[in-house]
Amino acid sequence: MKDERARELAAAAGLTKLDEKHLAQLAQGIASARELAAKLPKDLHWGEEIALAFRLAPPEGGKR
Repeated sequence: MKDERARELAAAAGLTKLDEKHLAQLAQGIASARELAAKLPKDLHWGEEIALAFRLAPPEGGKR
């Protein structure tokens, strides 16, 4: 990723004060995320999608 593009993405995220080292880290992170996203299957049926369900813990002293 070019330095200018990394700077544009950082500015869009509100990260306007990053130095060159941190911009390089941001660019590397974005490239890694894109690489991982490209490896995900794109042709899953909606029934095959993973659905995570979270349950909140009951308040302390509450009924269980």
